[in-house]
Amino acid sequence: MIDLLKPLLDWNSLARQTVDADRAIIAGGEPTSILFCLEDGTAISAEGESYGVGDMLGLCEVLALDHYATRIDASAPCRLVAIHRETLEGALQRGGRLVLPLSRSIAADITQRRMAG
Repeated sequence: MIDLLKPLLDWNSLARQTVDADRAIIAGGEPTSILFCLEDGTAISAEGESYGVGDMLGLCEVLALDHYATRIDASAPCRLVAIHRETLEGALQRGGRLVLPLSRSIAADITQRRMAG
């Protein structure tokens, strides 16, 4: 997904933040107003899903939900790119008229299946 978004965003202007190992990147229950891209380090979800460099953390939840349902912790020190939801949505809209609605629809389906078990 990062390869699809990179040309649509001014990557160098996006905020960065660091998170120490064994700290929450996404605590769960917080607003989905920021999407995180793992620029360095590793992370793991409460369900055991592993994330590495270049992975988007919580992309489906950002597109489908108002609040994160999944906790994601840094399993090593992490450097993250913070992409505000409005920035993400603007980038997807530049991809074509149907890209954002279609992305939301797919994300909602994936999120519902994950939450159902």
